[in-house]
Amino acid sequence: MPTDAEPPPPAQPNLIDRTADRVDGLQRRFAVTAVAHGVLKKYGEDRGGQLAMLLAYRGFFSLFPLLLAFVNILGLLLAGNAELQEKLVHSALASVPVVGPQIEKSADALSGNAVVVVLAILLSLWAGLGLLEMLQEALNTVWGVPLYRRPPWIIRKLRSLPGAILIGACLLLSGAGSWAFSDRDLPVLSRLAGWALPFLAGALCYLGLHWLLCARKVPFTAQLPGGAFVGVAWLLLQLLGAWYINRFILKSSDTYGVFAVVFGLLSWSYLLGLLYLYGNELSSVLYDHRWPRSLTGRNLTDVDQRAQAELMRREVRVEGTEVEVEVPRLPR
Repeated sequence: MPTDAEPPPPAQPNLIDRTADRVDGLQRRFAVTAVAHGVLKKYGEDRGGQLAMLLAYRGFFSLFPLLLAFVNILGLLLAGNAELQEKLVHSALASVPVVGPQIEKSADALSGNAVVVVLAILLSLWAGLGLLEMLQEALNTVWGVPLYRRPPWIIRKLRSLPGAILIGACLLLSGAGSWAFSDRDLPVLSRLAGWALPFLAGALCYLGLHWLLCARKVPFTAQLPGGAFVGVAWLLLQLLGAWYINRFILKSSDTYGVFAVVFGLLSWSYLLGLLYLYGNELSSVLYDHRWPRSLTGRNLTDVDQRAQAELMRREVRVEGTEVEVEVPRLPR
Protein backbone atom coordinates (compact mmCIF):
# COMPACT_ATOMS: atom_id res chain seq x y z
CA MET A 1 0.00 0.00 0.00
CA PRO A 2 1.40 3.42 -0.86
CA THR A 3 1.98 5.71 2.05
CA ASP A 4 1.62 9.46 2.15
CA ALA A 5 4.84 11.32 1.66
CA GLU A 6 6.18 13.13 4.66
CA PRO A 7 5.74 16.92 4.54
CA PRO A 8 8.87 18.79 3.54
CA PRO A 9 10.81 20.44 6.35
CA PRO A 10 10.07 24.14 6.83
CA ALA A 11 12.33 26.43 4.85
CA GLN A 12 15.10 28.06 6.83
CA PRO A 13 14.69 31.84 7.19
CA ASN A 14 17.04 33.87 5.06
CA LEU A 15 19.37 36.61 6.25
CA ILE A 16 16.74 39.34 5.90
CA ASP A 17 14.17 37.40 7.93
CA ARG A 18 16.71 36.58 10.64
CA THR A 19 17.73 40.23 10.88
CA ALA A 20 14.09 41.32 11.05
CA ASP A 21 13.45 38.78 13.81
CA ARG A 22 16.36 40.17 15.84
CA VAL A 23 15.02 43.71 15.45
CA ASP A 24 11.57 42.42 16.42
CA GLY A 25 12.99 40.86 19.57
CA LEU A 26 14.74 44.10 20.49
CA GLN A 27 11.66 46.28 20.07
CA ARG A 28 9.63 43.91 22.25
CA ARG A 29 12.24 43.99 25.00
CA PHE A 30 11.92 47.71 25.77
CA ALA A 31 8.60 49.23 26.81
CA VAL A 32 9.16 52.51 24.94
CA THR A 33 9.81 50.89 21.57
CA ALA A 34 7.12 48.24 22.12
CA VAL A 35 4.49 50.90 22.90
CA ALA A 36 5.63 53.08 19.97
CA HIS A 37 5.35 50.13 17.57
CA GLY A 38 1.98 49.19 19.07
CA VAL A 39 0.69 52.73 18.44
CA LEU A 40 1.96 52.74 14.84
CA LYS A 41 0.50 49.31 14.13
CA LYS A 42 -2.88 50.13 15.64
CA TYR A 43 -2.96 53.42 13.70
CA GLY A 44 -2.58 51.43 10.49
CA GLU A 45 -5.18 48.84 11.51
CA ASP A 46 -7.67 51.64 12.28
CA ARG A 47 -7.05 53.22 8.84
CA GLY A 48 -5.74 56.30 10.59
CA GLY A 49 -4.47 57.88 7.39
CA GLN A 50 -7.95 57.86 5.86
CA LEU A 51 -9.50 59.22 9.06
CA ALA A 52 -6.92 62.03 9.20
CA MET A 53 -7.65 63.00 5.58
CA LEU A 54 -11.40 63.09 6.26
CA LEU A 55 -10.83 65.23 9.36
CA ALA A 56 -8.63 67.58 7.30
CA TYR A 57 -11.32 67.93 4.63
CA ARG A 58 -14.03 68.61 7.19
CA GLY A 59 -11.80 71.03 9.07
CA PHE A 60 -10.83 72.95 5.93
CA PHE A 61 -14.47 73.08 4.81
CA SER A 62 -15.44 74.64 8.15
CA LEU A 63 -12.53 77.12 8.24
CA PHE A 64 -12.97 78.54 4.76
CA PRO A 65 -16.42 80.12 5.41
CA LEU A 66 -14.97 81.70 8.54
CA LEU A 67 -12.32 83.38 6.39
CA LEU A 68 -15.06 84.72 4.14
CA ALA A 69 -16.92 86.04 7.19
CA PHE A 70 -13.70 87.63 8.50
CA VAL A 71 -13.09 89.49 5.23
CA ASN A 72 -16.64 90.80 5.13
CA ILE A 73 -16.56 91.87 8.78
CA LEU A 74 -13.29 93.67 8.07
CA GLY A 75 -14.92 95.42 5.13
CA LEU A 76 -17.83 96.55 7.30
CA LEU A 77 -15.49 97.89 9.99
CA LEU A 78 -13.33 99.77 7.49
CA ALA A 79 -16.25 101.52 5.81
CA GLY A 80 -15.82 105.22 6.58
CA ASN A 81 -13.19 104.55 9.27
CA ALA A 82 -9.96 106.14 8.08
CA GLU A 83 -8.28 105.82 11.49
CA LEU A 84 -8.75 102.04 11.59
CA GLN A 85 -7.56 101.75 8.02
CA GLU A 86 -4.39 103.65 8.89
CA LYS A 87 -3.69 101.30 11.80
CA LEU A 88 -4.20 98.22 9.64
CA VAL A 89 -1.91 99.56 6.92
CA HIS A 90 0.98 99.47 9.40
CA SER A 91 0.04 96.09 10.87
CA ALA A 92 0.94 92.55 9.83
CA LEU A 93 -2.45 92.22 8.15
CA ALA A 94 -1.28 94.55 5.38
CA SER A 95 1.26 91.92 4.33
CA VAL A 96 -1.38 89.24 3.76
CA PRO A 97 -1.87 88.61 0.02
CA VAL A 98 -5.09 89.89 -1.58
CA VAL A 99 -6.45 91.42 1.66
CA GLY A 100 -3.40 93.60 2.38
CA PRO A 101 -3.28 95.43 -0.96
CA GLN A 102 -7.02 96.12 -0.72
CA ILE A 103 -6.53 97.71 2.71
CA GLU A 104 -3.66 99.86 1.48
CA LYS A 105 -5.62 100.93 -1.60
CA SER A 106 -8.74 102.20 0.13
CA ALA A 107 -11.31 101.17 2.67
CA ASP A 108 -14.01 101.07 -0.01
CA ALA A 109 -12.05 98.50 -2.04
CA LEU A 110 -12.68 95.90 0.65
CA SER A 111 -16.43 95.98 0.93
CA GLY A 112 -18.48 93.95 3.38
CA ASN A 113 -21.97 92.56 3.37
CA ALA A 114 -23.88 91.68 6.52
CA VAL A 115 -25.94 89.04 4.71
CA VAL A 116 -22.77 87.33 3.50
CA VAL A 117 -21.40 87.39 7.07
CA VAL A 118 -24.49 85.65 8.45
CA LEU A 119 -24.57 83.07 5.65
CA ALA A 120 -20.84 82.36 6.00
CA ILE A 121 -21.13 81.85 9.76
CA LEU A 122 -24.13 79.52 9.32
CA LEU A 123 -22.26 77.56 6.63
CA SER A 124 -19.22 77.29 8.89
CA LEU A 125 -21.40 76.09 11.77
CA TRP A 126 -23.01 73.45 9.54
CA ALA A 127 -19.60 72.27 8.31
CA GLY A 128 -18.28 72.33 11.88
CA LEU A 129 -21.06 70.02 13.02
CA GLY A 130 -20.02 67.66 10.22
CA LEU A 131 -16.45 67.81 11.54
CA LEU A 132 -17.68 66.91 15.04
CA GLU A 133 -19.64 63.97 13.63
CA MET A 134 -16.49 62.78 11.86
CA LEU A 135 -14.61 63.13 15.14
CA GLN A 136 -17.15 60.85 16.80
CA GLU A 137 -16.62 58.23 14.10
CA ALA A 138 -12.85 58.48 14.51
CA LEU A 139 -12.98 58.19 18.31
CA ASN A 140 -15.32 55.20 18.23
CA THR A 141 -13.07 53.51 15.68
CA VAL A 142 -9.88 54.08 17.65
CA TRP A 143 -11.45 52.91 20.91
CA GLY A 144 -12.93 49.77 19.33
CA VAL A 145 -16.62 50.56 19.79
CA PRO A 146 -18.72 47.99 17.86
CA LEU A 147 -21.02 49.40 15.20
CA TYR A 148 -24.16 48.37 17.08
CA ARG A 149 -23.07 50.38 20.13
CA ARG A 150 -22.50 53.62 18.24
CA PRO A 151 -25.24 56.24 18.77
CA PRO A 152 -27.81 57.03 16.05
CA TRP A 153 -27.48 60.14 13.93
CA ILE A 154 -29.80 62.31 16.06
CA ILE A 155 -27.69 61.66 19.17
CA ARG A 156 -24.53 62.38 17.20
CA LYS A 157 -25.97 65.71 16.06
CA LEU A 158 -26.96 66.65 19.62
CA ARG A 159 -23.47 65.82 20.88
CA SER A 160 -21.84 67.85 18.13
CA LEU A 161 -23.12 71.23 19.35
CA PRO A 162 -21.48 71.13 22.83
CA GLY A 163 -18.37 69.72 21.12
CA ALA A 164 -18.24 72.77 18.83
CA ILE A 165 -18.65 75.07 21.85
CA LEU A 166 -15.81 73.24 23.61
CA ILE A 167 -13.49 73.66 20.62
CA GLY A 168 -14.32 77.37 20.41
CA ALA A 169 -13.65 77.87 24.13
CA CYS A 170 -10.31 76.05 23.88
CA LEU A 171 -9.33 78.20 20.89
CA LEU A 172 -10.04 81.32 22.95
CA LEU A 173 -8.01 79.92 25.84
CA SER A 174 -5.16 79.08 23.49
CA GLY A 175 -4.94 82.64 22.18
CA ALA A 176 -5.57 84.33 25.51
CA GLY A 177 -1.88 84.53 26.36
CA SER A 178 -1.12 86.94 23.51
CA TRP A 179 -3.30 89.70 25.02
CA ALA A 180 -3.67 88.80 28.70
CA PHE A 181 0.11 88.70 29.26
CA SER A 182 1.32 91.25 26.71
CA ASP A 183 3.19 93.47 29.18
CA ARG A 184 6.65 94.16 27.73
CA ASP A 185 8.04 94.57 31.25
CA LEU A 186 7.29 90.86 31.92
CA PRO A 187 8.70 89.05 28.87
CA VAL A 188 9.31 85.78 30.75
CA LEU A 189 5.71 85.61 31.98
CA SER A 190 4.43 86.44 28.50
CA ARG A 191 6.49 83.67 26.92
CA LEU A 192 5.51 81.11 29.54
CA ALA A 193 1.84 81.98 29.07
CA GLY A 194 2.29 81.73 25.31
CA TRP A 195 3.46 78.15 25.79
CA ALA A 196 1.37 77.02 28.76
CA LEU A 197 -2.05 78.19 27.57
CA PRO A 198 -1.92 76.46 24.15
CA PHE A 199 -0.71 73.26 25.83
CA LEU A 200 -3.52 73.47 28.40
CA ALA A 201 -6.08 74.24 25.69
CA GLY A 202 -5.01 71.28 23.57
CA ALA A 203 -5.06 68.88 26.51
CA LEU A 204 -8.46 70.07 27.78
CA CYS A 205 -9.93 69.88 24.28
CA TYR A 206 -8.71 66.30 23.94
CA LEU A 207 -10.17 65.27 27.30
CA GLY A 208 -13.44 67.09 26.74
CA LEU A 209 -14.01 65.72 23.24
CA HIS A 210 -13.52 62.16 24.45
CA TRP A 211 -15.97 62.69 27.30
CA LEU A 212 -18.57 64.27 25.00
CA LEU A 213 -18.23 62.27 21.80
CA CYS A 214 -16.83 58.80 22.45
CA ALA A 215 -19.31 56.00 23.16
CA ARG A 216 -16.73 54.15 25.28
CA LYS A 217 -15.93 55.82 28.56
CA VAL A 218 -12.59 55.12 30.24
CA PRO A 219 -11.08 56.52 33.45
CA PHE A 220 -9.79 60.08 33.36
CA THR A 221 -6.27 58.98 34.25
CA ALA A 222 -6.18 56.69 31.20
CA GLN A 223 -6.64 59.76 28.99
CA LEU A 224 -3.77 61.78 30.45
CA PRO A 225 -1.00 60.42 28.14
CA GLY A 226 -3.04 61.27 25.05
CA GLY A 227 -4.02 64.65 26.50
CA ALA A 228 -0.39 65.57 27.16
CA PHE A 229 0.58 64.42 23.65
CA VAL A 230 -2.16 66.49 22.00
CA GLY A 231 -1.29 69.50 24.18
CA VAL A 232 2.33 69.43 23.03
CA ALA A 233 1.22 68.79 19.43
CA TRP A 234 -1.14 71.79 19.47
CA LEU A 235 1.63 74.05 20.81
CA LEU A 236 4.07 72.87 18.14
CA LEU A 237 1.46 73.32 15.41
CA GLN A 238 0.86 76.89 16.54
CA LEU A 239 4.58 77.60 16.34
CA LEU A 240 4.73 75.90 12.94
CA GLY A 241 1.77 77.95 11.72
CA ALA A 242 3.34 81.22 12.86
CA TRP A 243 6.61 80.30 11.12
CA TYR A 244 4.78 79.37 7.90
CA ILE A 245 2.81 82.63 7.87
CA ASN A 246 5.92 84.77 8.42
CA ARG A 247 8.10 82.76 6.04
CA PHE A 248 5.76 82.18 3.11
CA ILE A 249 2.35 83.88 3.28
CA LEU A 250 3.46 87.37 4.31
CA LYS A 251 6.25 87.35 1.70
CA SER A 252 4.20 85.94 -1.17
CA SER A 253 2.75 87.88 -4.05
CA ASP A 254 -1.01 88.15 -4.52
CA THR A 255 -1.02 85.35 -7.08
CA TYR A 256 1.07 82.83 -5.18
CA GLY A 257 -0.19 83.96 -1.78
CA VAL A 258 -3.60 82.43 -2.41
CA PHE A 259 -1.99 79.07 -3.13
CA ALA A 260 0.19 79.42 -0.03
CA VAL A 261 -2.87 80.08 2.15
CA VAL A 262 -4.86 77.12 0.78
CA PHE A 263 -1.89 74.73 0.91
CA GLY A 264 -1.04 75.86 4.44
CA LEU A 265 -4.59 75.40 5.72
CA LEU A 266 -4.93 71.94 4.20
CA SER A 267 -1.55 70.76 5.47
CA TRP A 268 -2.10 72.24 8.92
CA SER A 269 -5.54 70.64 9.18
CA TYR A 270 -4.16 67.26 8.15
CA LEU A 271 -1.33 67.43 10.68
CA LEU A 272 -3.74 68.42 13.43
CA GLY A 273 -6.05 65.50 12.66
CA LEU A 274 -3.14 63.07 12.40
CA LEU A 275 -1.59 64.09 15.72
CA TYR A 276 -4.98 64.08 17.44
CA LEU A 277 -5.55 60.50 16.27
CA TYR A 278 -2.07 59.48 17.44
CA GLY A 279 -2.86 60.89 20.87
CA ASN A 280 -5.97 58.72 21.06
CA GLU A 281 -4.07 55.70 19.78
CA LEU A 282 -1.46 56.22 22.51
CA SER A 283 -4.07 56.29 25.28
CA SER A 284 -5.89 53.30 23.78
CA VAL A 285 -2.72 51.18 23.46
CA LEU A 286 -1.66 51.94 27.03
CA TYR A 287 -5.12 51.40 28.55
CA ASP A 288 -5.86 48.15 26.68
CA HIS A 289 -2.24 46.97 26.95
CA ARG A 290 -1.91 46.56 23.17
CA TRP A 291 1.81 45.83 23.26
CA PRO A 292 4.16 44.20 22.41
CA ARG A 293 3.16 43.51 18.79
CA SER A 294 4.90 41.46 16.13
CA LEU A 295 6.99 43.48 13.71
CA THR A 296 7.33 40.81 11.03
CA GLY A 297 4.08 38.81 11.19
CA ARG A 298 5.96 35.75 12.47
CA ASN A 299 5.84 34.58 16.07
CA LEU A 300 2.66 36.50 16.85
CA THR A 301 2.11 37.53 20.44
CA ASP A 302 -1.08 37.03 22.43
CA VAL A 303 -1.67 40.76 21.97
CA ASP A 304 -1.61 40.29 18.19
CA GLN A 305 -4.19 37.53 18.47
CA ARG A 306 -6.42 39.63 20.71
CA ALA A 307 -6.05 42.70 18.48
CA GLN A 308 -7.21 40.81 15.39
CA ALA A 309 -10.22 39.43 17.26
CA GLU A 310 -11.19 42.90 18.49
CA LEU A 311 -10.92 44.29 14.96
CA MET A 312 -13.51 41.76 13.82
CA ARG A 313 -15.81 42.46 16.78
CA ARG A 314 -15.66 46.19 16.03
CA GLU A 315 -17.43 45.59 12.70
CA VAL A 316 -20.36 43.70 14.25
CA ARG A 317 -23.66 45.43 13.43
CA VAL A 318 -26.08 43.16 15.35
CA GLU A 319 -25.82 42.86 19.13
CA GLY A 320 -25.31 39.31 20.35
CA THR A 321 -23.39 38.16 17.28
CA GLU A 322 -20.57 35.81 18.26
CA VAL A 323 -17.27 36.19 16.42
CA GLU A 324 -14.50 33.62 16.60
CA VAL A 325 -11.17 34.51 15.04
CA GLU A 326 -8.24 32.17 14.50
CA VAL A 327 -5.11 33.91 13.23
CA PRO A 328 -2.51 31.58 11.67
CA ARG A 329 1.04 31.91 12.93
CA LEU A 330 3.57 32.15 10.14
CA PRO A 331 6.60 29.85 10.50
CA ARG A 332 9.71 31.48 11.83
